[in-house]
Amino acid sequence: MLLEHVIMFCKIANEKSISKVAQANHISQPALSLQMQRLEEELGVKLFERSNRGIQLTKAGIIMQKYGLQFMQSYDNLREELDNLKSSKVTFRIAASPVICDYALPCILYKANQKFPDYSFTLNGFPSNEVIAQIRNEQADLGFIVGNCRDDDIVCNDAFVDKIYLVAKTGYNIKSIHSLDDLKRYPLIMLNENFSSYRLVYNYLKQKGCTTENFKINYHLNTTEAVKSAVIAGHGLAFLPYMAIKKEVYMKELQIIEFPDFNLNYDVHSIYRTKEGSLGTTQKEIIQYLIHNVNKNIC
Repeated sequence: MLLEHVIMFCKIANEKSISKVAQANHISQPALSLQMQRLEEELGVKLFERSNRGIQLTKAGIIMQKYGLQFMQSYDNLREELDNLKSSKVTFRIAASPVICDYALPCILYKANQKFPDYSFTLNGFPSNEVIAQIRNEQADLGFIVGNCRDDDIVCNDAFVDKIYLVAKTGYNIKSIHSLDDLKRYPLIMLNENFSSYRLVYNYLKQKGCTTENFKINYHLNTTEAVKSAVIAGHGLAFLPYMAIKKEVYMKELQIIEFPDFNLNYDVHSIYRTKEGSLGTTQKEIIQYLIHNVNKNIC
């Protein structure tokens, strides 16, 4: 299996178009289609369904996309380590759930880079279950997840506690919200179900005897930044982690709406593997430094 074919497949799966990927990579569409045909023949499965609406992945294609992205990450890691070898630097990899990756870690990594200048730090966002898999498979040295991890080969420690708030655009016309029933009058914008934040809110509402179907949800979006932008534009209210909104609250672009029926804290845990000899002395120092300081340096 050629790595080039895997890379092109992942691009097509993302764009849902062979012609767009062919044009962007300066190859002919027939040549790219032939590459995908050879990939399908090698795997013995059909990866795409072609229609007037573009490319749709088959069930086999969805599986291929999952592992294709892992292949690409492993290849990028290989190239990075080889480049660092030339410069005498060592790579330290961190995997974290998307919100933690985007909002909790960038500032502490700046300080870690100053404290450990011989190391090159990489940070990638994944769902929490994938972060656990990254640690288990030694593709990352340290992980941060929402929730807990029960694995005998992984150390799981408390990192910090964050809170999910209901937020609206500052000045948004809100008469009164004293209960979840009052909230049903207002449009909501939600993250999609792949996000830990969504699942936390969903389970909390379920415990309160509600489901998301009880509310007026305008739409689901696939990034926290997209949800914030929609709320700031006045399109509705949203449930978001404090670490993701603290800057906008400080800048008075967003306002927090607190009411008795909603009080949702959640735990962030750090994870790393326990395999003897898998980590050097300095790597262990880096782990302890990040774990002990991340809650003090959230951007």
